[in-house]
Amino acid sequence: MIRIITDSTCEAPPALLSHPAVTVAPLHVIFGQVSYQDNVEMTREQFWARLPKSNVLPTTSQVTPGQFEAPFRAFTDAGDEIIAITLSAKLSRTYESALVARDMLPGAPISVIDSQSISVGLGLLLEKAMAMAEAGASRAEIVTKLEKIKGEIGLLFTLQTLEYLQRGGRIGKAQAFMGTLLQFKPLLSLTEGEVHPAARVRSMGKAIETMQDLLSQHVSARGAQVHIGVTHATSAATAAKVVAALSKRFETPNVFTCALGPVIGTHVGPGTVGAAVYGGN
Repeated sequence: MIRIITDSTCEAPPALLSHPAVTVAPLHVIFGQVSYQDNVEMTREQFWARLPKSNVLPTTSQVTPGQFEAPFRAFTDAGDEIIAITLSAKLSRTYESALVARDMLPGAPISVIDSQSISVGLGLLLEKAMAMAEAGASRAEIVTKLEKIKGEIGLLFTLQTLEYLQRGGRIGKAQAFMGTLLQFKPLLSLTEGEVHPAARVRSMGKAIETMQDLLSQHVSARGAQVHIGVTHATSAATAAKVVAALSKRFETPNVFTCALGPVIGTHVGPGTVGAAVYGGN
């Protein structure tokens, strides 16, 4: 059996994340001196209720090697093979932790992939991996496919402010936008695993429209082969509009929506809306 292990920044349909072959290793969100496992000891609802009341911005930390090593050992001892897919190595040391855990079990059938993505981009990779595994693909075939398509996924997100990204140290090349956004909304992309500026627009409505245009340019395919993930932070109504618009634009019913969890939420803040599109087979 092929087991897929990802981390808690992966945003995907609940049925996929709870699949018997999928394991989610939690990152940590830290309020003051107290650390909580993402989506285990602190739910999305608890986080978004607490964040506006907190005097200090929470911090985050990666999945530890031990958190990967335990399921790696248990599954390989049972005769299973493992594919671990983590958020971008440029955003977290979680990928490094997975490599350390793999090296604790020399010769074990474990593949570790840096998704160069996060959130629904990571979710689209998980979706593809599981579809291939259920279709009988080998671990090598799945890894080869994921390494190919991870750079083909378009991921854009718009924020109410860059404050959270800047304070959390994950702002990347979007630093170029700082100081120019009093009259603008930032539209950002995740390119080669790092945050990049995509556009500056004057309203959330324009940001959503520009997001659709840029994703359409990035992914030329149309029809049921296109898969889309949409995520949001306390912006369900806006996310619903994005879902409807992208589904129509790409002529596909294959769209899932989810709310952002605590770790990503720490770095982007409320009001964020993001979308990822993959158009290959």
